[in-house]
Amino acid sequence: MQQDSKPTFKYCIVPECKNTNRNAPNKVFFLVPRGEDVRRKWCKIMKRDMISPSTCLYCCEDHFDLEEDTANYIQYKIMNIQEKQKTVLRLKKGILPHKFQCQKNTTPQPSLERQAYKKRRHLEIIEEALSAVPAKQSVSTLTVSSQVDHEEASTSSSQIYAENIEMKNLCEAGCSASLSTENRIYVDKAVQVNSKNYYRSKGVNINFCAKKKNTATSPFKISKKTISTSPLKITHTSAKRVLCRDSDSIESVSSAQVTVLSSLSSEPDISSSQCSWAEEADSYTEAQFKSQMRTCTLVSIEMEPKMLIGLPKKSYYLIKLLSDNIPLPTVDILITLKKIKLNESVSILAMQFGYTQSTISRIFKKSVPVLAMKMKELIAWQTSAEVFKKLPIAFRARYSNVISIIDCLEIQIEKPTNAVYQSLTWSQYKKCNTLKYLISCTPDGLVTFISDGYGGRATDVMIVEDCSFLNYLQPGTAIMADRGFKDISHLLIKKNCTLIRPPSVSTATACTKEEVKQAKRIAALRINVERVISRLREFHILLPHACVDHHLVPVIDDIIIIACGLINMQDFLIKK
Repeated sequence: MQQDSKPTFKYCIVPECKNTNRNAPNKVFFLVPRGEDVRRKWCKIMKRDMISPSTCLYCCEDHFDLEEDTANYIQYKIMNIQEKQKTVLRLKKGILPHKFQCQKNTTPQPSLERQAYKKRRHLEIIEEALSAVPAKQSVSTLTVSSQVDHEEASTSSSQIYAENIEMKNLCEAGCSASLSTENRIYVDKAVQVNSKNYYRSKGVNINFCAKKKNTATSPFKISKKTISTSPLKITHTSAKRVLCRDSDSIESVSSAQVTVLSSLSSEPDISSSQCSWAEEADSYTEAQFKSQMRTCTLVSIEMEPKMLIGLPKKSYYLIKLLSDNIPLPTVDILITLKKIKLNESVSILAMQFGYTQSTISRIFKKSVPVLAMKMKELIAWQTSAEVFKKLPIAFRARYSNVISIIDCLEIQIEKPTNAVYQSLTWSQYKKCNTLKYLISCTPDGLVTFISDGYGGRATDVMIVEDCSFLNYLQPGTAIMADRGFKDISHLLIKKNCTLIRPPSVSTATACTKEEVKQAKRIAALRINVERVISRLREFHILLPHACVDHHLVPVIDDIIIIACGLINMQDFLIKK
């Protein structure tokens, strides 16, 4: 049977401290650090010799402030109160013992004079006295001479000094009775006397009468002036405030008050004129700022039209053609195109063009339908002959009869409040409420068709069947699409057209080598429609997750028509 080990005997190493874990079992004993430098500091402050760092030593809690010197004092107290597992107190880093009430005061005492030094000093004083010239004077003579030397001192102090001298002489005479009176030696010594006149201070109450004068003042109105940072320098008016109209009429304080009040009553005219000047200056400054901002914005659009409105610099002449053929000023056209391209807030556009926010909103809603009606002319269906003239080389070998590549794009909108509209616009693919469009482009990247917007719930086949895309197809042509359009084959057969798409993939059977090559070739050619869609995404209002505001949903069809017209004015998608 295993026996329990005896507890370690702990004692405090501070000199004069008698605490151990036996006579004080409830006290906490801290382990002295084993580091040589730290232990040297502990031993120095405890006033004891250095102890080997390998020795296990303890110091009791009486030499510390537990609340301030320990890191886990609160946890220690809580665990002890709840009588759970005891927590070991840990000293903070760098803490040294600083309470030593157990030790006596060891401050050094002044050293006593040594007997040998005291005896030698006594002999030196005697020799010095014997070597001096003897002065044979009687006690009465010494007393009289001392009184004569200090005649100027006060009577009381002289009497006290004389009495002290007499008492001293009497004591000396009594102590040295064995000596003969004839051999007595007297020495003259200088004595300093502090004479001080004593006075008595006494407080006296005095009633001080000061002249007083009561004067009434009227409430003075502080004039205010609005100062604006305008380039105009407001000239100071020459009008001066007249405090007194006639000096002869001033006879009393009350009459002066009336004069001041009458003069102050005419002051608002000056302040009102200054305020009007300030308001005019502010309005002029605001108008000038708006004009400068509008000019800078128009110049920046003209310098970088591709970045700001999505139109290449070489096609900037389109802005002038639009302003000449539609009833819209150039500024309204640029505001609309800039909003479509960058999707900036109305407040930013209002600051840039110098209009109010409501004006910008009205301009945008009015201009979008008019611009879309004109820009729709840039989206035209191409005949097979026109497409073949610009057919890329990659299509000429196997797919020379392809006149259109189709795909669908989705744009996120705000969640409608109507539950029916929420269901119709929910897209399972995008996991949000969207509008869906069918887009068609030629093999060289020219947009030839864009459908109206459908809810995100509509399928690709439903959109192709419902929109007017099939009406543009010519017999003997081919349409290239993704796997999602596999169910439109019967619709194209009715038009005597062919659907070119990657082979279907089944989990049950593996694709043949020829099917894999065909899928790779079609995907490499069908990428052109993806590039067209990526150009549309450069217009920030048409980003996949732009979350179009519900107020803009009625004009989103016109916005996408304008964007398609602008990308048709850009550079060729496939550079030859």
